[in-house]
Amino acid sequence: MPASTPPVSAQSLAELSGFPAATLYEALGKCGGMGPDIRAMLPRPRLCGPAYTIRILGCETAAVLWAVEQAPVGSVLVIDTGDSGISPVWGGTSTLASSLRGLAGVVTTGLVRDLDEIQALGFPVYATGVSVLGTLKNHAGWTGEPVTVGGVIVRAGDLVVGDSDGVVVVPAERVDEVLIKARQQRAKEEARDARIRAGEPISVVVGLRA
Repeated sequence: MPASTPPVSAQSLAELSGFPAATLYEALGKCGGMGPDIRAMLPRPRLCGPAYTIRILGCETAAVLWAVEQAPVGSVLVIDTGDSGISPVWGGTSTLASSLRGLAGVVTTGLVRDLDEIQALGFPVYATGVSVLGTLKNHAGWTGEPVTVGGVIVRAGDLVVGDSDGVVVVPAERVDEVLIKARQQRAKEEARDARIRAGEPISVVVGLRA
């Protein structure tokens, strides 16, 4: 996050967390949404927090484990593996430690294992899939650098929001602007749904032309 960008306030973070990810995507001008390969590993997840970025080589997870200890409370660990590979970069023990530390969740281009443990803890994890294989812990990796996950560039401090639909990244310096547009977008969505419940045809409500 640029030095000139102030930290996002707790009030703004709380309001941001209340919007559906799709609403924020629309408020961003149909930008910031991660691709569908980054998917939730548990039912009905809810994720919101500033990004703590990590880049690793394939299945080398030392940087991930250090990040579990070092990331500020409330952070979302965003792990760029370069590709999904064949080995998991996240599991049950790292989930337990992160949950106890008060981290907000994990988003990664990699795989996970110990899925039953992750789901039992209810810790929000987004990944590309599941694997039973193991990892290595020899390379230090990198933290705090911009990473690319799900086709979106994520910088340390950007806001990461996820729900059942997927993950959206809100640049830290745009939070105030996006909140204004998200309020407007959500009002439009709710008004649209109210019209449909009142009996109007969906083609009319959304403005389709014959």
